[in-house]
Amino acid sequence: MPSRPLPSVAVPPQVGPVVGARRGGAVVALLALGAVGVAQVATAAVLPALTRQLGLADWQAGAVTSLSAAVVVLSSPWWGRRADRRGPRPVLLAAVLAGALGAGVVAAVLAAGPAHAGWAWALLLLARGLGIGAAVAAAGPATQVVLVARSRSQAERVGWIARAGAVRGLATAVGAGLAAALAGLGTAAPVLATVVLLAGAVVVVMAAGGRLGGEGAAVGGSVVDDPVGVGPAVGGPAADAPAHLVPDRPRADLLGGLAVPGVRAAVVASVAVFLALALVQGSVGFLVQDRYGLGPARATALTGGLLLAAGVGSMVSQGLLVPRLRWAPWRLVRVGSALALGALAVYLAPVPAPVLVGVAALFGAAVGGAAAGCTSAASVAVGPGSQGDVAGLVNAGNAATFVLGPLLATSAYGLRPEAPAVLAVLAGAVALAAAARSGR
Repeated sequence: MPSRPLPSVAVPPQVGPVVGARRGGAVVALLALGAVGVAQVATAAVLPALTRQLGLADWQAGAVTSLSAAVVVLSSPWWGRRADRRGPRPVLLAAVLAGALGAGVVAAVLAAGPAHAGWAWALLLLARGLGIGAAVAAAGPATQVVLVARSRSQAERVGWIARAGAVRGLATAVGAGLAAALAGLGTAAPVLATVVLLAGAVVVVMAAGGRLGGEGAAVGGSVVDDPVGVGPAVGGPAADAPAHLVPDRPRADLLGGLAVPGVRAAVVASVAVFLALALVQGSVGFLVQDRYGLGPARATALTGGLLLAAGVGSMVSQGLLVPRLRWAPWRLVRVGSALALGALAVYLAPVPAPVLVGVAALFGAAVGGAAAGCTSAASVAVGPGSQGDVAGLVNAGNAATFVLGPLLATSAYGLRPEAPAVLAVLAGAVALAAAARSGR
């Protein structure tokens, strides 16, 4: 069924300090989100070298990373609900403080060296596992609450949510770049740089004041797009999902955003999209070695180039294309999923390596657009008082795919080299089916 143009939300003209404050709050939230993302990647990049330096087993490094992912999965919905009830500012502040403290402890462990190896693993579990994991879990939902409150139309909301995805991609590149550029000064140098960055983010968030929404003022009087076209509704901090979307209030209280059919469909589609991405990322390094008969150095270079192309494609899609297209959320999911399926079909064929780089860029752009559509679809299905809740659910589902995806990818590759891509095609088909059923 063809997608309708995005409805505009009829609101009184807003000029001057109100619009400026909203835009300023959005920028502050995105800066905090980016700073947390940089810390996540930079600390992950030094973790293998750190564990060898301390004489720890490789599995201990894996346990730190797994704990961090588990914290994101388990605590994202809680942080999201807290942002709804207390406002996004205290949650964002907790995120950057937890990130700064976690990165600071990791830097201290690096500086201490092997002399304190007995305590090192426990400290890394607390700092990198719990601290930075909690920062990542909190930053995403709180940022979405700010961005939705800043938006005056559904199209503007989709654009800001897409930009948040682009900021995450940029943070990945910056974190990896810091690790590469500063490692020559010592393994602690990249981590210390992220501590400085996060300390700056703490100052900015504290200085933002009411532009972010303080305690007890999650979104304050924002306008909600009506997903079924019965007219816009104005909601305050306590606003919940529209009554016609959540008919059973006790069940809604128990399940939160998952009680809303549109949210459930968006979470399923988002998990499917990110599972497809994780399956490809987890197996592409093996595939290029076997398909092209490359040695370790050339295979590593090609794998890095493919991942870079996919990352650039995703950032361009979310940061530039999606805000300009102004498409409805489910249309983004449909088009993005269809393009991803086409890219995967070419990926399965024995195409030359340069063609594969172009395919990776297209795949990254398609996944970026579909991901923005999924998050936006969940957002527009509920009122302003549930934005953090649904953002936390999407955040948790996406993080779970990067726990399951690499294990599934490597296990499937051991059976047949094409198996991870085939599973990715099936995951993409699930996202497309969810969009076809739910999108209007």
